[in-house]
Amino acid sequence: MIVCCSFSTTGHAQTPLQLGSVGSVTAAPPGSCDSSNGWYAYGSNSLNCYTATVSGCPNADRWGLTFGYLNPAAIQPPLVSNALGTIVMFIGDGGVQSALSGTTPFADAYFKAGYEIVEFAWNDDWEYTSDPIPPNTYGNILNAACRPATFLNYVYTTYFLGAINNQSNPNTGFCAHATSAGSAAVAYSLAYYGAGSWLDNVEMISGPVFSDIKQGCEEPAPNPVTVCGLNGGMQLGCQLGGGGTWTLSPSYIGVNGQVGLWTGDRTCSNLWPVATSSASNASWLGQSIVNQSTGGQGQPPVPTFSYPGTAMSAWLCRSVASGFGQPNNSSPQGQIFYAQAGATGPQQPYAIYAVDGCHYSEEVGDGNVPGYQPGIFNGHVNGLTAVPDDMIGIPPNIPAQCVRRSH
Repeated sequence: MIVCCSFSTTGHAQTPLQLGSVGSVTAAPPGSCDSSNGWYAYGSNSLNCYTATVSGCPNADRWGLTFGYLNPAAIQPPLVSNALGTIVMFIGDGGVQSALSGTTPFADAYFKAGYEIVEFAWNDDWEYTSDPIPPNTYGNILNAACRPATFLNYVYTTYFLGAINNQSNPNTGFCAHATSAGSAAVAYSLAYYGAGSWLDNVEMISGPVFSDIKQGCEEPAPNPVTVCGLNGGMQLGCQLGGGGTWTLSPSYIGVNGQVGLWTGDRTCSNLWPVATSSASNASWLGQSIVNQSTGGQGQPPVPTFSYPGTAMSAWLCRSVASGFGQPNNSSPQGQIFYAQAGATGPQQPYAIYAVDGCHYSEEVGDGNVPGYQPGIFNGHVNGLTAVPDDMIGIPPNIPAQCVRRSH
C-alpha cells in the first residue's frame, strides 16, 4: 500500500482554458422544471425554468441543457429582503435529470436560509465530447468539462453579478454544491477553466471522481490510496473526528463501463488479466484533473491547484453502514485532488471531513461527521445537517462559508 500522493503538480496560476458560450436561452415548456421530476420547489413556487445550449467549447460538441433558478427575495419578503448569494447545484453521474432529486434537501436548506438556488440538467451526459464518440478515437472528459465550467460562469455573470451582487449587501457569495461526478465538474472548472477567480466556496461531496482516470481504469490495478494519509496522517485540512485514515483502491468498479464510454476506451478497468495499453494509460492520465503535465510539447494543459479566493470543504465516506456494501473509489480519487489543492496552503477555509456509516458508498447525507464542529455537535452530526451548516452558517457559532471573498 502507498500513501498518496508523493508527486507534486505546480500550484501556480496557469492561463485558463477557453470557455464556450451559453446561447438559445428560451423559456422552457410548462412542467419542465416540475418538482415531480426531481427539481426543487418552495411550496407552490417552482423554479424559473429555461432551456439553453452550450457551444464554442474547443473539441467538444454543442450540448443542450435545462436550468432553473429561484430567488428567495422575490418570494418571501420581508423575511428575505435581499438574497445572501447564489448557490449552483451540481448533480452526479452524467448530470442528467434523473440525478436531480438527491440534492433537494440541501437546496431546501440553502433556499430557506436566503440563498438563490440554481439547478441544471444536461440533455446527455456532459462527460462525452460527442455522442457517439467516433470509432478508433478517444473521448476527453477534460475537454467536455468546458461545458459545466461555461454554464457556471454564465450563472455568475448573468444572475449573480446582475441581480444578486448588485444590491446593498457587499457580502453576497457565489458558491457551488457538488456531488460525485458533479464535484469533478467543479474541480475541472477550478483547475483548468479559471473558476477560482469567481467561486467563493465549494462543498465537494464524494469526489472528485476523475482526479486520476488512469488510476481508475488501468490494469493491473494501481496501489491503494490512503485518504488523509500525507505527513503521517497529519494532512492539511483533514478532520477525522478521532478516527483514523483509511485506504481504498482508486479503481472504477461497477462504473468502469460508463467511464469507458465517456473516454472512448472500453478497456477501462476491464478486470481481464491483460495490461491496458500505454496509449490508453496516456489518454486517461491526460484528461484527468491531476494529469501530471509540465506543459511540454505535446503534453496536456497544466492545471492549477491554488485557489486563494475560494473556500473548500470535502465530504468523503470513510465507512458504510452495516449491510449496505463498501465505500467505493470516490474518496481515494478525491484524495488525489485534495493532496494537491492543500499543498499550497490555502488562504481560505479548507477542510476534508471523514463521514462514517454512510448508507451506500457516496451517501454523505445520512452518515455521521465526527470531525465537524466537535465543540458544538460533540462528534454526532449527520451530513445532511453539517454540509448546509458549513455553507450557510448558524449564527453566532458557525460562520457561513458562502460569503464574498477577495479574488
